[in-house]
Amino acid sequence: MAVALFPSPARAQAPGPTGVDACNQAIDLLDKDKPAEALAILERARGTMDPEDEWLWWGNCGLAHRDLRRDAPALEHFARAIELKKDCWFRFQYALLLHQFGRWDEALEALNGPIPESYADDAKGLRAVIEGPYRKKYPRSWRRFEYSTRSGVYRVVSDMGADLDALSAVEAEVAKLDPAKPLEKAKIEQLLKPSAQLVNVANMLELARKEYMRIAGMPENEWPKGKMFKVFFLRNKPEFDAFAGAVMKDHSTENLLGFYDPTFKYLQLFDQQDHYQICGIGKDTIDTFLHEGWHQFFDVLAARTPIWMNEGIAEYLGAADISADGRKLVLGTLIREDGDFVTNFEQIRKRIENGSAYRWKELFRITVPQWHAGDRHALYAQSWSIVYYAMKGNNEPFRRDFQKFFAEIRKGKPWREALELHLPEKKLDAYEVQWLEFMKKL
Repeated sequence: MAVALFPSPARAQAPGPTGVDACNQAIDLLDKDKPAEALAILERARGTMDPEDEWLWWGNCGLAHRDLRRDAPALEHFARAIELKKDCWFRFQYALLLHQFGRWDEALEALNGPIPESYADDAKGLRAVIEGPYRKKYPRSWRRFEYSTRSGVYRVVSDMGADLDALSAVEAEVAKLDPAKPLEKAKIEQLLKPSAQLVNVANMLELARKEYMRIAGMPENEWPKGKMFKVFFLRNKPEFDAFAGAVMKDHSTENLLGFYDPTFKYLQLFDQQDHYQICGIGKDTIDTFLHEGWHQFFDVLAARTPIWMNEGIAEYLGAADISADGRKLVLGTLIREDGDFVTNFEQIRKRIENGSAYRWKELFRITVPQWHAGDRHALYAQSWSIVYYAMKGNNEPFRRDFQKFFAEIRKGKPWREALELHLPEKKLDAYEVQWLEFMKKL
């Protein structure tokens, strides 16, 4: 995050704040989820920075463009900030954005430059995500464990389906071959061909993304060109814990099958073998991907999102019917009962019956700290039910307002402003009554 500095005298007359003072005010606006306003202040202050501070203007413009999901100008502004001040903190942000476009060699080159001490751990973690868990162990054959889907959106990293006992021989054989010779290059490509299981899993993730796109109301041509996801499927819990530890300090993975990390923009899971397998992976692990994969997807669309919506859609999508080969997938299924586990359906029905459900006008405005301090089971269940109601309920006006609200967030409008625009308190009160009736009859 950018650090505010004490303002210096303006070098030129301009409406509004100038110089470093403009950067300080822009930072405050970015912290308040107002990147458009921050960028407007910075643009008005263009040319008013002292030469030694000009890097601040470029870097903070980069942050504003990034939060508005204007990736090309964000990269341009970060690069200029680094050019002006080699050891500035925008170097990490630049490398992180390059990573999100699969420009990993360029990202590593940026990380190899001077990094401020406060970003040293982040730089180390991002380098671990880019390099993955296999490159050092298998320097010649690590590409067997990475596969990009045809669309280029997913880069899946996993040793699933690989014969690990045979890798030493593969390493030795690849070392003897010359990639400059066409026949030997072809042989290398054959040796490094990913497993069929890895390819099948990656293709299944693409099916899930199509469902995400449908929920978001996005045609394929609106996908940010070049933006991609990195997903790691680890073989077991020890590998999962080891990789998480290589990326982040003091990150607890207890009781986790997987997680999406918004700092490093990657998702990692491990295979908990269940009685029901999908592409050779336990269904609980796949369900976890469907939930966490939504968070990874939504993060591409908007810098800050209402937590109830983010988690509600993730819960909705995490309940799925999937064929064993991963080729047929239906998300958003209603699970009424699940053995010894209390389902979202059971949880919210109980709360509606005893009158303890959250009021919509409170839930729709809940902050992240309030969410984590509240009754998490109840919050997840009610958020799921609202998304289910929007997607499969009988209330067309609410569905339209929900979609309009979502569309405003995609456009970069702060979600609180979008809420007041399309779902003000009076509407929420009316829709809440109708939702209660729907849930009682479901």
